[in-house]
Amino acid sequence: MTFTVLQSVYKKDNPEYLSESLQSIAENTVQPYSVVLVKDGILNHELESVISEWQSKLPLKVVGYEKNQGLAHALNYGLQFVETELVARMDSDDICFSDRFEKQIAQFEVDSSIEILGGGIEEFYIEENGTEFRRVRLYPKWTDSKSRTLYRGTPVAHPTLMMRTALLKEFGYSESTKCNEDIDLWFRLLAVGHRIKTLQEPILHFRITDGTFRRRSVSKALDEYSIYTKSLRHFNGMTKNDIIPLMRLAARFLPGSLNKKAYLSQKRQKLFKENLMNIKSLNNQVFMKNGHIFEAVIQFEENGIQMIKAVQLDSKSKCIVEVPASEVELFRTSESVDVSLEVKG
Repeated sequence: MTFTVLQSVYKKDNPEYLSESLQSIAENTVQPYSVVLVKDGILNHELESVISEWQSKLPLKVVGYEKNQGLAHALNYGLQFVETELVARMDSDDICFSDRFEKQIAQFEVDSSIEILGGGIEEFYIEENGTEFRRVRLYPKWTDSKSRTLYRGTPVAHPTLMMRTALLKEFGYSESTKCNEDIDLWFRLLAVGHRIKTLQEPILHFRITDGTFRRRSVSKALDEYSIYTKSLRHFNGMTKNDIIPLMRLAARFLPGSLNKKAYLSQKRQKLFKENLMNIKSLNNQVFMKNGHIFEAVIQFEENGIQMIKAVQLDSKSKCIVEVPASEVELFRTSESVDVSLEVKG
């Protein structure tokens, strides 16, 4: 399956961060068909130099316009140049894990029902004195309109998104939200029955800077709260969980220094946790799907459906995938295949 990476850049972006971001794409084990880079307004010389350097190293398709219009407009503009079945998002200061795309593509290849796929992130922040902060954050494995985890925060980290292009073009990004175009998109998709899946492992280094906290404006916070409350009440009516978005809104009004301290605190650990129940171990069993070979490791039940978690043997990264048991035929091998698997739970 082919995919395109969709990125936006504007004049205040850091040239060094953009170069690191593009380098992480170039070093991935699976390469995109193209990288659509939208220039959201006129750029400075340093950013133009970085783009010029990487045009000879990546299949860059650089497009754009003269006046800054914001991220939502830039992404909608860039979508018209995406010709592949899948589109992957990342921001101009984020860094992909080297096997990010391989792991996401593997999920789409084994499960045709997947439309929207994200992954975990490793947040990192470097103080002026050189002190480094890093922490892995995971998101809900599956999210639909009835998921309680929606009250606690976004179901997917936008820069980790890989999605079917036709679906993203159909819905697009709302340009009327105040920097909440991603949250608005998730709720519009969920409202009509789409589900969101995220890999239960980090696939992207998410850069946190002091600007991350400065961008948390009052208007953005109020707009985010409005999107959450309207959507959740439409899904579930009035519930006691309505207090959770209100508490998150209150936290947004903290001074920047306190907001930063709370964001980086130890108490803000993993918000979601995967629990696999009724696990059955599968030994020495393999299956073929879409021309790839997998070793089945465990079978478990999820939402009433029997699923198989397996390792893709013909990938450099030994991708872990999940596929409905009814879609594959298992064959027993004579000897154990040498594969290690860590099951998060």
